[in-house]
Amino acid sequence: MERVISRYTGRVRRLAPLLIAVAVGLWSRDAAADKVVDIRVDGNTKTTDDTVKLIAGIEKGDELSPERAEQVRRDLVTSGLFKEVQVYWEPAPGGQRLVIIARDKHSWVVAPAAYNQPTNKGVGAGFGENNLFGENKKLLLYGQVATGDSFLVAAYVDPSIAGTRLRWQGDLFLKYGRVIEYASPTKYWRDDPKPLRVSRLTYLNGGLRLGTELWKGVTLDGRLRGAKVGYSGLSLADGATVEEITGDPGATAIPAPGAEGWDVSGELSLGVDTRANWYGISSGYRFVATFEHALPGLGSDFEYWYSGVQLQRAIRFLARHNLVLKGSFGYGEDMPFQQEYVAGGTAQRGWKNNQFRGDLRVTANAEYSVPIVTIKGLAIRGLTFWDSSYITFRDPDEASARASIFARSCCHFWASISGTVSNA
Repeated sequence: MERVISRYTGRVRRLAPLLIAVAVGLWSRDAAADKVVDIRVDGNTKTTDDTVKLIAGIEKGDELSPERAEQVRRDLVTSGLFKEVQVYWEPAPGGQRLVIIARDKHSWVVAPAAYNQPTNKGVGAGFGENNLFGENKKLLLYGQVATGDSFLVAAYVDPSIAGTRLRWQGDLFLKYGRVIEYASPTKYWRDDPKPLRVSRLTYLNGGLRLGTELWKGVTLDGRLRGAKVGYSGLSLADGATVEEITGDPGATAIPAPGAEGWDVSGELSLGVDTRANWYGISSGYRFVATFEHALPGLGSDFEYWYSGVQLQRAIRFLARHNLVLKGSFGYGEDMPFQQEYVAGGTAQRGWKNNQFRGDLRVTANAEYSVPIVTIKGLAIRGLTFWDSSYITFRDPDEASARASIFARSCCHFWASISGTVSNA
């Protein structure tokens, strides 16, 4: 028996290196079979192949799995450039060939605009290109003439400089707008402060932003901006007095809302964004923290700073239902009039535009949208929302030195059925 055992043991020892080599070879072959050795892009007529691959976030040599392929598809759909995306793979020498079928959307639009708000009525026109040169670059031009805000905005965004993680943006915002300031509210719920002072604000602003994607979904950006600020057309609202603005019974001259001059500042922002967008239905979360400081060394006539955080959580229900929760907190020191936080209008629905002002603001918002009807890719959705904000001047004496106006609002609810058009 011992001889038999010894004989088989010896054979096993002699075969062990061969068995190990075979096992390693099989493992290496299977591992190589899961590697991407080629990427083929089909169906795109405008977007370049390199741009599709860049958005997909996958390269030759990367590991391939069903989960990774689904992530590629999700990223391509979320980009908003394609009306149809398919991702699959097929065997290729040495591994797998990833096949991406990405059919382009129509990427640009020219459209007029008309609106009728309580304090702002006007018309405008704009041009937007979502995929300039087929490289996912963005271009926006929009101008409007209105009783409240007349402005021109232009922006160019390059999300990847020469295919790298670096990105940049240039923007221009030229505004000549009417500013209505209101008396301080006397209660938190459903107060409607009366208007006191009306003025015209000239705000000519330009900025440059440079940033990078540290890793997937995490970005770091720096921005330098400068604006020329001026005021004109000072007047009292109907029924208002100079004393209500200045607090001085003997005052007769209407003061400007703030100082004029150059407003130059630098901004640093850190963002985390995991959201996916399935043809208008979003899921995931987004977090952004910002800090901005005036730069007197670069010619700013103002010296201030402010910082804030924003959080958004989107949840997808029943395939086409969407719940979006948003919250923000912001606080600043020595903020000039043009940089003060505001609430009202589209940011606090049910209130007048910029009806409340302050240097501290907390907001909360919830929106739930449902599909109503879809016709040939155009979706009309119903929207229910809840808006809430708290805004105030932390130092009332500082506010009094400017205009004796500080405000707060809280807990407003509004429900509506609204139509939106999107690719379904």
